[in-house]
Amino acid sequence: MQLHEVLRTGLKGLGVHKVRSMLSMLGIIFGVGSVVAVIAVSEGARHEMLKQLQAMGANNIMVRAKAFSSRQERKKLRMRSHGLTVEDGRTVARLVQDVTAWTPLNRVEVAGLAVNVRVGGQPAKCGVVGVIPEFLAVSGFSLKEGRFIAPPDEEKRLRVCVMEEALRNELFPFSAALGQTIYIDHDPYTVVGVIKSKAVTEKKFEVVDIQALNRRIYIPLSASLERTSQDRLSGEVDELVFRLKEGSDLYGAARLIGSILAVIHQMGDLPAGERDHEVSIALDLVRQTQKSQEIFDWVLLIGAGISLVVGGIGIMNIMLANVTERRREIGVRRAVGATQFDILQQFVTEALGICLFGGLMGLVIGMAFTGGVVYLTGWKTMLSPWGMMLALSVSILDGLIFGTYPAYKAARLDPIDALRYE
Repeated sequence: MQLHEVLRTGLKGLGVHKVRSMLSMLGIIFGVGSVVAVIAVSEGARHEMLKQLQAMGANNIMVRAKAFSSRQERKKLRMRSHGLTVEDGRTVARLVQDVTAWTPLNRVEVAGLAVNVRVGGQPAKCGVVGVIPEFLAVSGFSLKEGRFIAPPDEEKRLRVCVMEEALRNELFPFSAALGQTIYIDHDPYTVVGVIKSKAVTEKKFEVVDIQALNRRIYIPLSASLERTSQDRLSGEVDELVFRLKEGSDLYGAARLIGSILAVIHQMGDLPAGERDHEVSIALDLVRQTQKSQEIFDWVLLIGAGISLVVGGIGIMNIMLANVTERRREIGVRRAVGATQFDILQQFVTEALGICLFGGLMGLVIGMAFTGGVVYLTGWKTMLSPWGMMLALSVSILDGLIFGTYPAYKAARLDPIDALRYE
């Protein structure tokens, strides 16, 4: 038989029992739809992870001041160390060869509460952070308007500031931000620059609060230390961020940084969890979140795969019933010259047709499922062309695997017995 004859005969066979063929497709339809939706959710999660890495820096190591549970615990540790300092950062940068840049951060807070910020007499809800000029290179931010904090600003403790783009749009929606005055802890600061906001991730993927990152005002570190109110038990800075060169051993560097700071702070005899600082790797934090998401994705993908297997079993069941009902037809075709291979081709084509049509409908259902996930949960999803092709290919493979046995059974029927079948 020619290929077009095989296709025509197979499609004609499907049309004999339209309702039965449609019902047999349901398992494939929902199986393919589930696979498409799961891969879309997984791709969306992967995209969110990339946003996190961009926000934190893939090669960054962060040293953060420990959040104490009580002032008594802080007082006890302050007898050993004064907390994180700028000099700690200089020492680490000097001793760890792979460090290419570093920056201290000082969150301007009093008793854990954000410092008073006012614009045009109105309070502004935002964070204030003291940084040095190198912060821009280490953090991965980029300028949108004006300039960033410069060395003279730091040296002279000038009252200048740089704000996030999102905050600039909120505070100065109808006017230029550059040159405007912002009052921080009752002192006037002049806006000299605006930096681009970072892409926001979903809450369930957050390692750092990017919403909070996009609502910050940056001032010179020296100004934050000498011109604003400080908690006397807090360290000089709240965080040190070190950027390492590409290909560095991040885990080895993190251990070395931890050892150096433990000696400086006289806490080498204390476990890491009891020291006044915590060392973490940005890439590691994101990977931990990603690993949890991958487990969730695999559970969903296995469930979708089971749906496809169940759909394939349903197709085999229907095809076996078709072979039984159409034994006389098979006998007639064999009597007029059809070979076993012709019969095999016909029934495999029918099974493949069911799976192909079911797979195409499943793609549509999968896109609908994905839209439903976005609507009901608010999660970010991303339809993947390769994921859709994979789901369709698996459905066709499903038809080939589960349709071959019924087709083989039909091809092996004895023509005489088939003609006698009523």
